[in-house]
Amino acid sequence: MDIDVVVIGAGFAGIAATRDLVEAGRRVVVLEARDRIGGRTWWREIPGTGVMAEYGGMFFSRATQPNLAREIDRYGAAVLPGVDPDMLAWIDGDRRDEGTEAIDRIQGKLASSNLGEAIRITADAFRNGGRTALDALDITAAEWVAGLDTDPEAADYVKGFLVAMGGAPLEHCSVLPLLWDMVELGYSPADVFVDVGELLADGTTSLIEPMSAGVDIRFGTVVSQVAHDDGGVHVTLDDGTVINAATAVVALPVNVWNDIEFDPPLAEPKRRAAAQRHPGRVSKVLAVIHDAPKTYFGMGWNTPINAGFVLRPAGDGRLFMGFSVQDRVDLSDHEAVAAAVNVHLPDAVVDTTAGHDWIGDRFSQGTWLSVPPTWFSDGTFDALAVADGRLAFAGSDIASEGAGWIEGAVGSGIDAAANVQGLLSGA
Repeated sequence: MDIDVVVIGAGFAGIAATRDLVEAGRRVVVLEARDRIGGRTWWREIPGTGVMAEYGGMFFSRATQPNLAREIDRYGAAVLPGVDPDMLAWIDGDRRDEGTEAIDRIQGKLASSNLGEAIRITADAFRNGGRTALDALDITAAEWVAGLDTDPEAADYVKGFLVAMGGAPLEHCSVLPLLWDMVELGYSPADVFVDVGELLADGTTSLIEPMSAGVDIRFGTVVSQVAHDDGGVHVTLDDGTVINAATAVVALPVNVWNDIEFDPPLAEPKRRAAAQRHPGRVSKVLAVIHDAPKTYFGMGWNTPINAGFVLRPAGDGRLFMGFSVQDRVDLSDHEAVAAAVNVHLPDAVVDTTAGHDWIGDRFSQGTWLSVPPTWFSDGTFDALAVADGRLAFAGSDIASEGAGWIEGAVGSGIDAAANVQGLLSGA
């Protein structure tokens, strides 16, 4: 065959896998349905403003995410460090508390709750390398918070934190992956106001573009079927074109897998996960605002935007970014978005609002990974990254470490490249 590997998807996972395979001397073609690279990251202009913003994934920590840190160092991408916000706010329904007093009060309440015990149990499993013994914690976040043993305000704080980090309604996501993430990355709900995270100064494009230099990417290629046998992999596009290769890397969101006919069918855990889909549903709010603090972080419950940030300039104003999960705001409704922003920053003038519907996007069908109950403890999640015949799998949704983050996408892509190398060498 003319191609050693066909990589399906040009997000960070697919590009990391391709880069490593090309450097190893393999002949690789990348098929990307969109007209751009980046997947669920997207650095682009807010229309008509000249302001660039991240419409998708953005936060990271080089201290706890080594794969991404290595890529940033390798390509010299500029980083905006985390900041101590000039203004903090906690919003609980109609009540808005500004400053640290409310946060200190809530953190004191959480210190005497059973949150610490849950994190300790998860940390023990993390050190011992297993999740299957944690089925008692693999329950919905709503059910877990109901038994948190703290007062209503502290419980609301945890709810706001969990929906903002988990990216899905509390009734639909498991708390276990969120606890696992806290242990893996070294944070807790009590730390959320201390370290917001780092950003790429010139956007995610400033990293993924150099990673993809010299790569053969074929845009606008929508895959309809992937067949594989002892002779190789045969990828059929929606226009009937067939691309043959020795192996393939499927680097697509889990929620898109069901749109492709796999022959033979995927392994049973993959089929089950693809049919169930992960429940990640976030409206990421973007707004150019004036009369706002230089930096801000606020968290809320019973309010449309569960976490809001002001971290960088936007022309002569500031850029507001927010995660709307509990009561998702309609990103196409400027007045509704502006009202939601003003709950966080009552004195701000909201000029322009924007966002992208990742849930309605055919090629994502959801936002970042939000894991349903049982996937972690019954082995489903661990099975998603296992090769099926001549198919390797990659993506932030299935990463063994850093799942849901750009870190996970990069690490998963690197792992998939190594897996393919083994398939090509007959190992």
